[in-house]
Amino acid sequence: MPRLKKKPHFATIQTPSGVWRTGIMGSDRITLMVGVNMAGFYEDADRYRRAFLGIVPIALLLLAVGGWVIAQRALKPVALITRTAEGIAVRALDQRVPLIDADSELSRLVEVINGMLDRLEKSFGQAVRFSADAAHELQTPLTILQGELDDAVQHAPVGSEEQQRYSGLLEEVQRLKAIVQKLLILARADAGRLDLRLEAMDLSAMIESAAEDAAAMAPHLQVEKQIVPGVIVKADPDLMGQVVRNLTSNAVKYNHENGLIWFQLSVRDNKAHVIISNTGVPIPAKDREKIFDRFYRVDQSRSRTVPGSGLGLSLAREIVNAHRGDLRLNPGSGNVISFTLSLPCSSC
Repeated sequence: MPRLKKKPHFATIQTPSGVWRTGIMGSDRITLMVGVNMAGFYEDADRYRRAFLGIVPIALLLLAVGGWVIAQRALKPVALITRTAEGIAVRALDQRVPLIDADSELSRLVEVINGMLDRLEKSFGQAVRFSADAAHELQTPLTILQGELDDAVQHAPVGSEEQQRYSGLLEEVQRLKAIVQKLLILARADAGRLDLRLEAMDLSAMIESAAEDAAAMAPHLQVEKQIVPGVIVKADPDLMGQVVRNLTSNAVKYNHENGLIWFQLSVRDNKAHVIISNTGVPIPAKDREKIFDRFYRVDQSRSRTVPGSGLGLSLAREIVNAHRGDLRLNPGSGNVISFTLSLPCSSC
């Protein structure tokens, strides 16, 4: 058999009949040429390519959906913990994260969170009970002290130093008694036990009376009003009167000399909207978020000269919230300070 000496040579040839892949090999005596038409190969390659391009997106989509389903199932306990934690508030400290069938790490996390909530609820309950009990117990001795001082003022010589001293002490006792009463109401509100004696109340008449009180308290101030008559809301008259008196008192205390107080009552969207505005030093932006915090005073430099405990606005908001209403500080407008009280309207 002859030995091959020629080096094999392969080439792709374009002919009128198509594309051919050829190979030439052989020896000195024999030359062998082999050719294959590439049409079938190209058709198969195109078919495989189209199948691949069609299957890959579907496969990727299936992988993505499968990954999302697996991730959702894996994170379902975490989502449940998150939703439960978001629903826990001061008024709902008794809620707990339900036990879940998950791995030991998540089960342990649920146990730790529930244990923390147990301790938090217990501590908060103790603090609320202490505040309520302390405020309640202080009322009786303060009432007795107020009566004794009032009697001493009546029996002291008119205009004497003793009468002036007793009068000053009586004012301080009355102020302390008012603070204790506010603390008692706040403690009940924190515990969700703020009892409301709801009845149909003429809000228009209450705002009219507040405007008259402001004019009497501060004759040097200009009082204007725009009050829709006959607005009836369902509220506790005593507590709502305390809210309106507090806002009116603040409008008088924190006003400019010869300033303005404006009372407005309107009805929109089946709600009564009370706006009490006054001229005064604008509230800084850093204080606007804290103005309803307890014991917070915006102007610390005049806290000693302007009477107040820093509880009025926080107490007012708690009372309004208990009535399913809203109390907010309106956006600043120059030297005008404005609060809006909104309440559901019974007769609008």
